Amino acid sequence: MVAALSLTLATACVGTAPKPAATQSLMVTNGDRPFAMWEGAPARTRAEAECASRGQRLRTSIYDRFEAGAWVYPEGCA
Repeated sequence: MVAALSLTLATACVGTAPKPAATQSLMVTNGDRPFAMWEGAPARTRAEAECASRGQRLRTSIYDRFEAGAWVYPEGCA
């Protein structure tokens, strides 16, 4: 005997959320010498200070990365 499976789809009216403003990524360098890959903590401190000087906060994410002697924070400051 084969059991029948009934599937009912319900539709609802859902409002759309406003899109967040585009963010500008933040690239942090170490002045006259490049950061090393393992210098993530000092780079983050410098990035936080840069954002604070703008009256904002650093937005970190899983996409933060080391790139050619600099640390890149794609979410930037907010």
